[in-house]
Amino acid sequence: MNAAITGCVFTKADTPHLPVSLAEITDCARRVRDAGASIVHLHARDDDQQPCLSSVAYRELVAGVRRACGDLIVCVSLSGRQVQDVDRRAEALDSRPDMASLTLGSANFARDPNINPPEAIAALAARIYAAGAVPELEAFDTGFVNYAVYLARKGILRSPYYFNLILGSLGSAPLDLIGLGHMVSLLPPSSIWAVGGLGRFQLDANTMAIAAGGHVRVGLEDNLYFDRERQRLADNVALVERVVGIGRTLGREPATPAQTRRMLGLPTHPPESGSPMIEGS
Repeated sequence: MNAAITGCVFTKADTPHLPVSLAEITDCARRVRDAGASIVHLHARDDDQQPCLSSVAYRELVAGVRRACGDLIVCVSLSGRQVQDVDRRAEALDSRPDMASLTLGSANFARDPNINPPEAIAALAARIYAAGAVPELEAFDTGFVNYAVYLARKGILRSPYYFNLILGSLGSAPLDLIGLGHMVSLLPPSSIWAVGGLGRFQLDANTMAIAAGGHVRVGLEDNLYFDRERQRLADNVALVERVVGIGRTLGREPATPAQTRRMLGLPTHPPESGSPMIEGS
C-alpha cells in the first residue's frame, strides 16, 4: 500500500489532520506504516506550509522518516505542478530515496496544470535511476501508459515497472471498470500497479484495485473526507486502516515493506540519506 500523506495542494486550512511539518510527517509515516502501508509518498513543505523543492528539506525529511521506521519505502515527489525546471525538481533525489515520482505526461487538475514535456520525463527518469531509485510511474489516462510502453521500449524505463493509476480528476480518465481495465491491459508485462482515486472516488478506486488483484494508493493528498457525504474529515491512518480491512475481507493481507522491497527489486536496507549520488549507479 502506498500512502500519499501530504501532497502539495492542501494546507491546515483545509484540514487540521494534514501533516506538514517535519515532525508531523515523520510521525504520520510511522503510524501509517504500523497500520499497513509499505510505501510513503512524500512532499516537503516550508514553514508556511507551501511546497518546498529544497534538497536540504528533502534530506531532513527522508532521514527523519528512516529514523522513525527504517524499513518503510520512501518515495519523494518530483512533481511538475509548481515548477517545471528539471534541476529544481530533481533536488529531492539528493536525499537518496527508494523511489521518486515520475508523471508520464501533462494533465489539467481542478486548480492548476501538471506540466511534464517529453524531454523532462526522460531527463527525470535518468536522474532517478542515477540516484539508485525506482520510478513511481504516475498515469492519469491511457496515453500516459502508452507513453510508458514507448519509454520502456527505448530503454529509458527499466523493469520492474511500478505504476500508480490515478483516476477521477476532471483532467484524467474517469473511474469505471472499463477505463481501469483498459489501462491495466496496456501496462508492460509484469508491471506492479496500484490505483488511487481523487476525492470521492478514492474508496471505490481502492476497492476495485484490491478486487482486481492490484495494489492501492491512499491518503490525504488525494482525498480529505472519510465519508461519501463529505461530512467527516479523514486522517491518513484511518484511510489506511479502512483499506487494510477491505483487503482482509477479500482475503488479501497488506504487503509488508520487506515484501514490497522484493517486488520492486529494492535493497533490504535503504541507502543512507544524503550520501553522495554516484552517476550511473
